[in-house]
Amino acid sequence: MIAGPEVSHLVAQYEAACGTKEGTEHTSHHEETERAQRVFFENVEKLSQAMKDMGNPFQEESRDLLSLDTKDIAHHTAAELIGTHLEKCKVRFQEFMKGLEGEEESTFYEPIKKNRVDFFRQVPASVDSSKQKVLKEDCQLFSKLFISCQSRECDLKEFFRHENQSHPAALSGGGKLHTCQKSHLTTILESQVTTPEAEPDADTIIIDGAALNSLPPRSSKTFEEYAMLDVLPTIQAYSTKYKRTDIVFDVYRPSSLKAETRSKRGRVRRRVTGKGKIPSNWRNFLRENDNKAELFNFLADKIARVATPNVVIVTKEEDAVSNRTINLAGVAPCSHEEADTRIFVHARHATEAGSKVIMVKASDTDVVVIAVSVLQALQELGLQQLWVAFGQGQHLRWVPVHDLCCTLAEKSKGMLFFHAFTGCDVISAFRGKGKKSAWQTWDVCDEASGVFSKLSQYPPVVDDEDLKTLEKFVRGHDVRQIQHS
Repeated sequence: MIAGPEVSHLVAQYEAACGTKEGTEHTSHHEETERAQRVFFENVEKLSQAMKDMGNPFQEESRDLLSLDTKDIAHHTAAELIGTHLEKCKVRFQEFMKGLEGEEESTFYEPIKKNRVDFFRQVPASVDSSKQKVLKEDCQLFSKLFISCQSRECDLKEFFRHENQSHPAALSGGGKLHTCQKSHLTTILESQVTTPEAEPDADTIIIDGAALNSLPPRSSKTFEEYAMLDVLPTIQAYSTKYKRTDIVFDVYRPSSLKAETRSKRGRVRRRVTGKGKIPSNWRNFLRENDNKAELFNFLADKIARVATPNVVIVTKEEDAVSNRTINLAGVAPCSHEEADTRIFVHARHATEAGSKVIMVKASDTDVVVIAVSVLQALQELGLQQLWVAFGQGQHLRWVPVHDLCCTLAEKSKGMLFFHAFTGCDVISAFRGKGKKSAWQTWDVCDEASGVFSKLSQYPPVVDDEDLKTLEKFVRGHDVRQIQHS
């Protein structure tokens, strides 16, 4: 862009010196027009302003390939491609020169073909096409082994007991976890209690940061406007209803057990700055862990400085900050990675500070399950009621966890292990078996409740009798088998 006029001037001088345009009328270059010059100066001003906002780009210490305009960050493979781009251009030029020297007709003015490389285009993940190949190999393997077993009079039941792949098909698909609809469990739990039509009163609200940022910005153009027009007004609105507001964000680590689950959500990287533009696809932006980490830290700094009549506490990675001077020893530093569990660290801190009714705002089934399992411990500290505001917009409902635990009775003590055993973010579900069929099995397999309660307490050793009960539960996904056993 900046070198455009100079290049045009050099081309004009070269053509004049060679006399290639003798006999033609004098024409001005297309970039010498008033409109082209005006656009050029506007682009220069925008570039200068972008450098002022972000600082000297030549002093950038990170290895990110960054667009100064949109703040998009290219994939690391694109950044590595920059180092080889000059060599590829030289190869193209050498091929062009060989064409001039050879028999092929080439002129000096024939354009060199461009290396079309879009550094900021997100390449979609390729669909795995090896499943059919694996099935064919399995068929060949089974046919050979089956014939050999018949000639040797082997036991076919013993033959089919062994896996023919490194990953059991019942628990894994090509080395990847089987997933299930966790939300089905929330639907089951909601059916056990009566949810109120209006929002119940509470003195403390604890918000899952992911739920706070899940809705796209309404009219904000930059991240600064998003914080001032969308996030902070919501926090200030909560300050009129609750004595204390806690916002809990996730912490994203490369070694996380949930890295595989998050990797399925896509990658669109963008640097978060106050004057940075809001991406057009907000959901796609939130699928990248680094985007959310920068956004959460940016919002935490803004929220900690907001003036509200109540106490506001917000997490910032392992630490926590507040708009008031209070003791945060019970909530920070915290090693919890997921906001799902860290929420209840804040619930314990609020209960110890005198809160009697707590509202947890989240949209994750894991939060409901954990709330059921920790309610008794919170009640021993003085908590009277625990609510979970689940869903968004018109689908928002309030689940009374204190009533749910009374209805579930013994099952409430084994919810943690049941949820993990039947499939969650880091544990594979049984293939073709979801939460509904697992819950139906639990309804007819009463002895599983005691084992689930015991294993929810993380015992160091699992007894043989407990393993037999778990085996019966797994076989009992067909309910009729348990009823007739």
